[in-house]
Amino acid sequence: MNVELNEELNSCKNNDEPLEDDFVKGVLQSGIDLRSFSKKTENELKAVENACVGDYINESSNIACLHSQITECDTILERLEGMLCTFQADLGNICQEILCLQEQSVSLNIRLKNKQLVRSELSQFIDDIVVPEAVISHVIDTPASETEFLEQLFVLDQKLTFVKEQSFKDAISCHDVMEILNNLKVKAVAKIRDYILKRIQSCKKAMTNYQIPQNALLKNKFFFTFLMAHNREVAREVQNEYIDTMNKVYFSYFKEYISRLSKLRFEELPDKDDLMAGDDSAKAKTSFFTGKPNLKNKSTIFTVGNRGNILTSELEAVSIFPHLAQKSETKFPVESIFRSVQYALLENACREYLFIADFFNVNSNTCLDLFNAVFGRTLSLLAKSSEDEFHSSYDSIGLFLSLHLVYRYRLVSHKRAVPALDAYWETLVKNIWPRFEQVFQMHIQSVKTCDVSKLSNIDTRPHFITRRYAEFSAAIMSVNDTFPDERVSILLGSLQREVENLILKVASKLSSPRQQLVFFINNYDVILSVLMERTKEESKESENLKQLLHKRIHDYVEDLLCQHFSTMICFVKDCEAYQEKCDVSAIQREEGKIGDIVKSFNGGWRKSIEEINREVLNSFTNFKCGNNIQQTALTQIIQYYHRFHKLVTSTPLKNTAVRSSLMNIHQLMVEIKKYKTTF
Repeated sequence: MNVELNEELNSCKNNDEPLEDDFVKGVLQSGIDLRSFSKKTENELKAVENACVGDYINESSNIACLHSQITECDTILERLEGMLCTFQADLGNICQEILCLQEQSVSLNIRLKNKQLVRSELSQFIDDIVVPEAVISHVIDTPASETEFLEQLFVLDQKLTFVKEQSFKDAISCHDVMEILNNLKVKAVAKIRDYILKRIQSCKKAMTNYQIPQNALLKNKFFFTFLMAHNREVAREVQNEYIDTMNKVYFSYFKEYISRLSKLRFEELPDKDDLMAGDDSAKAKTSFFTGKPNLKNKSTIFTVGNRGNILTSELEAVSIFPHLAQKSETKFPVESIFRSVQYALLENACREYLFIADFFNVNSNTCLDLFNAVFGRTLSLLAKSSEDEFHSSYDSIGLFLSLHLVYRYRLVSHKRAVPALDAYWETLVKNIWPRFEQVFQMHIQSVKTCDVSKLSNIDTRPHFITRRYAEFSAAIMSVNDTFPDERVSILLGSLQREVENLILKVASKLSSPRQQLVFFINNYDVILSVLMERTKEESKESENLKQLLHKRIHDYVEDLLCQHFSTMICFVKDCEAYQEKCDVSAIQREEGKIGDIVKSFNGGWRKSIEEINREVLNSFTNFKCGNNIQQTALTQIIQYYHRFHKLVTSTPLKNTAVRSSLMNIHQLMVEIKKYKTTF
């Protein structure tokens, strides 16, 4: 044993493993003989073992009791284990039963749902295929105009559609109700046909407001839908009857309306001699008693006046009632007659287009075809009537107003979503515009070829041709501003150039240049005043006239001042020219004129200003224009005198003896302000 212990210790040392047992370490370090120490330890262990055996012998009874108890516990646990195993087996059986019950429950639920679905569909099928007593009684006995008939007609339509669908699926039950439904369908179709045809026939009666039967048809528009679904031949018959009837109704109505309105035109219409440069003084018809021109039955030719209201406040006014107008002996210009006819057409056509689209339930192309079938003859009649009316018209303003009525009514029809009249509006434009352009060119040509030598009573006042042009161009421009057309602007430009040339020709017949200037100013001013008053924005024509007017006013003022202050004006212009050239000697040579100029100015400036003021105010027909020219002339006098004063006090002429005789410029300004007119 000692040998083994030594070997073990040596192996531990060789492996360099530390001895972790403190007791062994202490023994090894103490140097005790290990054999004796081992023997001692062995003896101690035997003593301990003997002691333990004694203790076990002393407790043998207790150990035996404990053994018996353990054995009893093992027996109890075995029985308990058997019970638990039995319970576990029972639980397994219960789970299997639960799964079986769950499967049975799902199966029963599916069967229930299938039965309910079948019951629902079968109930619905029975409800859809069975014909209620109310349907039979109302379809047979109730008039088509009653609400109950329409309500049951919806039900009948649904059942007919359903049975038709089921018959395709070979449903045997359809044969049980097919005969009843067919009989009801025949009865309903007959009643609907009679009802619609009676409403259509009522439109043929004289003095009938056909909007009433149309509204009645719209309330029952399902009638035609029913016919289209179940009897297309009757539906086509009804549709053709409506088209034929309304075609005749509209044609006869508008034919009679045009005929009666034609009697309400002004008796005296413009003719080929009523041109801008034409002299109609000899043509003016006079009243037998007063000897004055009778304008009651004549429209304005060159002025728009209240005629322009037809495009604004009267655009959608009620059409003319011929019987009321004849009773009051009221006459109308061409554009009012035209407006009344076109507005009546617009109202009826828009309503008819929307009725066709709604009642017959058609698409846009089919609706347009049906509309043309109803309104085709009427539109041709109106287009031909308008062409005949305007073909011989010389009323350029009436033509232009009618043209713009077409533009506006075309826009109104688009707002109402009715495109069916577009071709008609385009036809009217093609009829009116060439005639308007032709008459406009006749006005231009009349001005261009006007023989000035045949014009009588030529003076400095605005010429009657100028007044006509001013009113005419303002009328055309004010209307054209709403729907600008470059072609109209070109015509107006040509007319303005010819009028300006005519003004130059007429002015050449006046005796003096100053009269010519006054004539220019008066004529340009009247044109510009009318244009500025009647048009919204400054046009190219207005700008050109402003430039011409300013130039003529400047020339007139210069000529007028030269009459009274010519020596001072010439002196100022000459000396200022010398100053620009720095020619001092030339300025000094003019010094001898200063005394006479000052003497003449001081002695006669008040009288000259009074004469200028009087002449200006008496020369111009427009007080405002005359006042502006007066102020321009007085201002120009002050400026000339100021320039004269500046020259006299300049370095080359500052030693002039008459400097002290110069009137103070402020005194002159105070005196001139007295002539300023305030209004």
